[in-house]
Amino acid sequence: MTRFHSIKVNILSSIPVFLVAIPLCLGIALATNTPLFSGIITGVIGGVVVGLLSASRVSVSGPAAGMIAVVLSANAALGSYGLFLLALLLAGIIQFLCGMLRTGFIANYVPSTVIKGLLAAIGVLIVIKQLPLAFGYFSAGNNMLNSIQNMEEGWDFHALKLLTQQINPGATLISVISLSLLCIWEKLPWKWIKAVPSSCAVVLLAILVNEYYEQWIPSFALESYHLVNIPIIHNFSGFVSQLRFPDWQGLSNPQVYIYAFMLAIVASLETLLNLEGIEKIDKKHKYCSRDQELIAQGAGNFLSGLVGGLPITSVIVRSSVNMYAGATSRLSTITHGILLLLSLTLTAKFLNYIPIAALASILIYTGLKLASFSLFKNIYQKGYRYFIPFLITFVAIIASDLLIGILIGLGASLFFILKDNSKNCFSRFLEKHPSGSNIRLLLPQQVTFLNRAAIIAGLNALAPKSKVIIDASSTDFIDDEILEVLQDEKDTLTREKDILFNLEGFKEHYAINHTNRFIQVTTYDVQAKLKPDEVLTLLQEGNQRFVNDTPIKKNYKQQMQATEASQHPIAVVLGCIDSRVPVELIFNLSLGDVFVARVAGNVADDDMLASIEFACHVSGAKLIVILGHKACGAVKAACQDFHLGHLTQLIDKIKPAVSLAQEAHLPDQSEEAFLADVTKRNIDLTEAWIYQHSDILRTMIDNGEVKMVGAYYDISTGVVEFAESLNLK
Repeated sequence: MTRFHSIKVNILSSIPVFLVAIPLCLGIALATNTPLFSGIITGVIGGVVVGLLSASRVSVSGPAAGMIAVVLSANAALGSYGLFLLALLLAGIIQFLCGMLRTGFIANYVPSTVIKGLLAAIGVLIVIKQLPLAFGYFSAGNNMLNSIQNMEEGWDFHALKLLTQQINPGATLISVISLSLLCIWEKLPWKWIKAVPSSCAVVLLAILVNEYYEQWIPSFALESYHLVNIPIIHNFSGFVSQLRFPDWQGLSNPQVYIYAFMLAIVASLETLLNLEGIEKIDKKHKYCSRDQELIAQGAGNFLSGLVGGLPITSVIVRSSVNMYAGATSRLSTITHGILLLLSLTLTAKFLNYIPIAALASILIYTGLKLASFSLFKNIYQKGYRYFIPFLITFVAIIASDLLIGILIGLGASLFFILKDNSKNCFSRFLEKHPSGSNIRLLLPQQVTFLNRAAIIAGLNALAPKSKVIIDASSTDFIDDEILEVLQDEKDTLTREKDILFNLEGFKEHYAINHTNRFIQVTTYDVQAKLKPDEVLTLLQEGNQRFVNDTPIKKNYKQQMQATEASQHPIAVVLGCIDSRVPVELIFNLSLGDVFVARVAGNVADDDMLASIEFACHVSGAKLIVILGHKACGAVKAACQDFHLGHLTQLIDKIKPAVSLAQEAHLPDQSEEAFLADVTKRNIDLTEAWIYQHSDILRTMIDNGEVKMVGAYYDISTGVVEFAESLNLK
């Protein structure tokens, strides 16, 4: 999009926002019993000043119905409009300071279900409130301003009930035409026509239709009270005379400061929530700084209080119209503010030709988009955990008002948050070691007071005499209250259930006792009690954990200290030197659990035999594993009759396996399958050689003290396939 085209698009987008803002500004001023001029000047400041300072590209600020109750209360309590303006001015300063202090992050904690419930409720309320205006149900005595006050929120069936009794045919027809045009505008085949925002086309067409009524169907022609009616200011002095100023003597009045804080809190909350909602419906989902928005809103409310305006917030209705009109930058918001200012002097006469029914149709169309069926369906499909808070927020806003509804929705969301956090917050793992089993309770990244109930319940569910590791190695933050709970529960369960606790991964600054009550390391007693088949099972289970990427977490520092004086491995593995075959990792073993002898091609000689005899006869290992692997380089060299220095002697030990594989070779056997066959035959031959050449090991194997098995490791899957030798004797 070129710069010129962007400017054109945003200026055109500002027109429907301006047209919608006019009746809203006037209606809210009337609802708060303040001068009508105050509503317009607030819209001007919200558009121009806040628009210039805000970081949002589509948000539109101005007077909001959500502030009506606070304004009425403040006016009544303070007793004068001048004192109210002073409170608003101070509220702007408070908002500005909050932005400077970076407190906007609070909005990030509002659940998306509440925001979506807010959007849907506002959409429904817009439709309900605009229906009387769309059907032309109001008379000269119940003029347009009275009809639209509070139109952005609040539930009132009165006008709806009376719709069937008095429907203006001219207004109704304009509404039907306007809604039809809005629905088909984007589907029209002519590209040039889409350069004009649909809302502008609706307004222009409505004016022409009413002019047609006056010429050809006088009975359908709209009366003046069915048209926009803006107060006209003829000169600059008339403009200045409309301004109101704060009563500075109120600086000594404590109530002024109370209402200043109230205005700042409510306006900030409504702005931040509306901003979240706007970003949800923005197709580009561009995030803007909440702190910058508070600064912008603070500056706007300061100026609004200074010249006689109303509280300013970001407003979803106007922002939605702005976005759907095609706005891409703040230029649209700023231009709409300028147009509001000009409407007081230059264009008021012409704007007063616009039928209210056309504006109502634009808002109804916007409301239907906000409360679309697809929104309800999408949230329902996510489950009750999301749908119930959404529905409660939606109903509460419609049944009460925006602020109370949001608070009720937040309460419902908080209930489900607490409910979810009351479940076990630990990630629980059962860890099986040669020395026995223990439970590892892994704490999440953030542990707050919300997890308190879940932690207490999880710890109290532990069985008596358990060995438990509470692991905080993945945790960035732990609330002090949680640390206290962990310490108290640990001491209580140790005393009452004889549970042994280890605390691992807790940062040094945490005020908690780090005493370790047990060490999972293979001792002499553990080694002596294990049988060869049990050791084989431990290796198989360890490999399964490796394949599933669920290894037992190792405290290597603790294991180093525990094995410093002696070692009692449970197995010895004769494997290849290949860097892709890390024995301790693929069997998920700890320090001191296994002897590892490595040589290319996992072949045996006298030195290797001596090492295995030492491992089994002297150190007590119960299992001998001859470990070959897929894509072994030494096996491949033997198949290719490779010659290179001392490697020639080594691969000569593998060649008998090559000969056996060649004898059994099938015509359609692939090279990969042939190499795997040679590797497995080489494993068997190594087993046989060890059995035949070591009297010590042969005796131990025959007596069942030691078991020898072959194993084939697939480097592409991580799986180790175990197979006992078929004929060792």
